[in-house]
Amino acid sequence: SLGVCPELVYKLRKSLDNEGFNWVKIVVSGGFNAEKVRRFVELDVPFDAVGVGSYFFRRRIDFTADVVMVNGKPVSKVGRFYNPNPKLSEVNFN
Repeated sequence: SLGVCPELVYKLRKSLDNEGFNWVKIVVSGGFNAEKVRRFVELDVPFDAVGVGSYFFRRRIDFTADVVMVNGKPVSKVGRFYNPNPKLSEVNFN
C-alpha cells in the first residue's frame, strides 16, 4: 500500500533511537481515518501524533501545499516537483 505503513514507522523509530534521537517525536499523516488510526494503535506503532487532514471535511477535496523550491533550489520530498502556474503571482507585503 502507498503512504505511511506500520513497518516504515517501526524502522524510523528504531533508526532514530539507534542514532541517539530517542527524543524525536513521530507524526504520521497521509490517508488516516479512524480505522487506520485504530489499526496503528492495535499494532503498537510508535507514533506521537496523527495528521488527519482532509478526513474531517464534508467534501472530499484533497490537496497538498508542499514546499518544492526555496530561493530557486529544489527542496521537495520524493515525488513532488515544481509545477509553474501562470495564474500565480508574487505578493509583496512591504
